[in-house]
Amino acid sequence: MEFLIAVTAGAEPGSAAATMAAGQAKARSGDRQIGELLEALLRGPFRESAPACMLAAAVAEGLRQEESEYLAGTSVELAARALGHPDFEGKLRADALRDCSAYLLGMLGTADRPPVLTAAVAAELHRRVPQAPPFTSAMLKDRTPAQEVLRTRHLDDRVFDITAALLPDVPDRALLRGDAPGERLERFWAEYDAWKRMWRAVLEQQPDRHARFVSATDGTVASSVIKEQLLGGLPWLVEPELLRRIVLADLSTFDEAALTTRICRAVVDGESEESARGRFATELTELDDRGRKGIDLYLGKDALLDAKDGCDVAVSWVKTAADGRWRLVLDPAEAKPSYGDPYPWRTPPDELADLARRFALVAEQAVHTWQPEKLYGISRAVDLRWVHAMLMHLPEVTAGTRAGVQRIVRDARRNANRPHSYSHQDYNDHQQFTKLLADITRIVTDPLPLLSATRRAALGDPTEVTPRQLAALEPGVLTAYLEQHAGNDRLIEKALLSCAQRGGFRSEPAFPDVLARHSDPESALRTLTRELRGRLGGNPSDRESWTRHVLAQPDHDRETVLALPAWTALTVGGHRYRGGTHPAVLALVKASLGNDPQAWQRFADSPISHAGPSAWLRLGEVLDAAAHGTPWPKPPASR
Repeated sequence: MEFLIAVTAGAEPGSAAATMAAGQAKARSGDRQIGELLEALLRGPFRESAPACMLAAAVAEGLRQEESEYLAGTSVELAARALGHPDFEGKLRADALRDCSAYLLGMLGTADRPPVLTAAVAAELHRRVPQAPPFTSAMLKDRTPAQEVLRTRHLDDRVFDITAALLPDVPDRALLRGDAPGERLERFWAEYDAWKRMWRAVLEQQPDRHARFVSATDGTVASSVIKEQLLGGLPWLVEPELLRRIVLADLSTFDEAALTTRICRAVVDGESEESARGRFATELTELDDRGRKGIDLYLGKDALLDAKDGCDVAVSWVKTAADGRWRLVLDPAEAKPSYGDPYPWRTPPDELADLARRFALVAEQAVHTWQPEKLYGISRAVDLRWVHAMLMHLPEVTAGTRAGVQRIVRDARRNANRPHSYSHQDYNDHQQFTKLLADITRIVTDPLPLLSATRRAALGDPTEVTPRQLAALEPGVLTAYLEQHAGNDRLIEKALLSCAQRGGFRSEPAFPDVLARHSDPESALRTLTRELRGRLGGNPSDRESWTRHVLAQPDHDRETVLALPAWTALTVGGHRYRGGTHPAVLALVKASLGNDPQAWQRFADSPISHAGPSAWLRLGEVLDAAAHGTPWPKPPASR
């Protein structure tokens, strides 16, 4: 260290001046300043050539501080600069790396380091882990050197490749030996699930290396786990091209499931196995060994399962996919943390929509193979989620597909009101099942082909939809639904009532625009206003909103204004800021009561009120009673 201080002080090493400079430097600065000084020297005058003592001092100073992923900064950069220096001896470099933690190895093995250093880091890692160990769940906490190194991003390619190859492999199958068979399998699958969690953590930490992981593990068990995690666990982090490749490869496996279903269905329906295989010979020759073995599970003398079980393989494929690995791609908004907004996706929305459409087309094939169970109907959310996803993303729901879904709906209704257990999980599943069934039912009961927007809202038959449902829709969805059912005056009347029920949550489409769709707008407005209590309900804010809409029309039909609730008509619709009575209402009151003081007094004593049944007394009927001295009218009937 005296050598370095002497150089900066302009004194010869070992001289009195150097000794004095060293003492002064230690008094003026701490360890951090010494590290910065060493790095400045290696960046500057000693970049090309440096004494061995300086390099050794730089490495020692850089590695001396307590290693921490939070504190490692200047000291790591100093050590990396010294270890990668051309004058640093190879054996000393290897010895120094041997003393580094695995995390620090990753920091020293990034892409911006000199090749001589990254090669040494790779060699040291291989020395510590000669081959990939079988995974154990303890490795989630006590990480292996390879797992630690992969916590660092932007690794050098050589370091990354060898680290990825040394990650823990599939759990040891020795776990399947001993104890009872059920316990052995349970133990193995618990370890296997933990292994998948390890891969998820690795893929999260290396978002720019997903394609390299996929290519490096091709043909291994790890490959399927990686693709499953990228598609079902972290799809928002996957680059668009890779996500599309994984999706298309996954969809291609449905062909095997569909072929299995068709052959098994033929055998169950009475065709001989030999004849069925012959009929599908071309498709069978296109399968690989794994695909042929999959079919042999259900057919042949060594079959482990019955052909009846094979009839459900296509539906099982789409059911499992929609409930698991495809779920986030089909509904990207579900990809979000426990709190906060959804994750931003690397894949653009239009490309995600195309992937979802491809899944829907595959699911549509499965619909035509679906068969009900003889004893019990479907009863879980997973049994309907794929159907709902298909309906959301199909470009067009054909008559054949609609009929197939209606068969599924009829089967699901057998269990819609079935008692379920009181466990939280079962209760939530039943709630989801009920909602999915209701949404699907509304889609397939609409008598007209549905646009995608109205399909997503799941409105269903216009005769069944309610104003309250229409009030909750996005503007574009309601407009599309009205256009889809153009000419349906009853639906337009419900949409008019929905304008009163939506409050301030939505301003479009405007009340006049909806009214203009009716074949007889004036008559519709008059009838709805006269039957308002029975049509709209008792919410005071809805009553006031409807009155404002009516009084905002440019032409005021006398009968319509007189049919308004009296108290509301007299208290809303006036000046925007000062309030008061609308001029159209005031004119009708003056015309009805004229100059008769007794009529005005009776009107002032009328039973109209702002709440209760009397709030619904119609303005015209109250004015007539006040003008002629007849008994006060009764409130109109409620619904």
